[in-house]
Amino acid sequence: MARIPAEGTRPAVPPPAPPGLVIPAYFHPVARPGLWESLAGHAPQVRLVILNVASGPGDAPDPAFVPVVERLRAAGVAMAGYVDTNYGRRPRRQVLAEAGRYRDWYGVASVCFDRAAGTPGRLRHYAALADRSRANGAEVVFFNHGTHPHPGYAEHADLLGTFEGCWQAYLRLAVPHWTRSLPASKFYHVVYSVPPPFFGGAFLLSRRRHAGSMYITDNGGSNPYDRLPAGGFEPEAPWMRA
Repeated sequence: MARIPAEGTRPAVPPPAPPGLVIPAYFHPVARPGLWESLAGHAPQVRLVILNVASGPGDAPDPAFVPVVERLRAAGVAMAGYVDTNYGRRPRRQVLAEAGRYRDWYGVASVCFDRAAGTPGRLRHYAALADRSRANGAEVVFFNHGTHPHPGYAEHADLLGTFEGCWQAYLRLAVPHWTRSLPASKFYHVVYSVPPPFFGGAFLLSRRRHAGSMYITDNGGSNPYDRLPAGGFEPEAPWMRA
């Protein structure tokens, strides 16, 4: 029988867990080997690593990625290969061929379809990409729209990237009501150019905005994902204390 709390007391309610980390690892193992080792060493905190060899898989296998992929896999880190879809303009065969290179060269079958369209007119195209990817062994199909798409896309992807932008834009984000009918684990927000003192606020906003996965970084510029956020995975790092 459950104990009745004493009058004037309330049962302790655990704080909500921080969003799962989906990390765009757009840095080369030769240039930043320690970052890959850090990802493997903090596997429980990482939901997914997006593997981006050369704005896609490249034209030939890169031997530098083979050992780091094996290290992440041994640590239990899930990975998805980055493929640019150019908002549905790239032919389906070309997109699937690039996804296949990740599978054949690195043993990574799951896929992140970046620059995904969000309009109803492109929905069948992305549904077909998702179906074929799963038939080829993908455990995770990720559409990175960067904004909230038509709700129909949620039927075909395991993860939807519904915000990608700078901190100031994130403060102004309006979240459509339809997202509340789905689990938070369906949604991913990535915010860059965040001042480290505001990392905790970014995590709090992600909870309020129904994003079950998150990536925040102080980095900016043309490639905000060429390193980990300030402090990496150290306990004192601002994003780890959020």
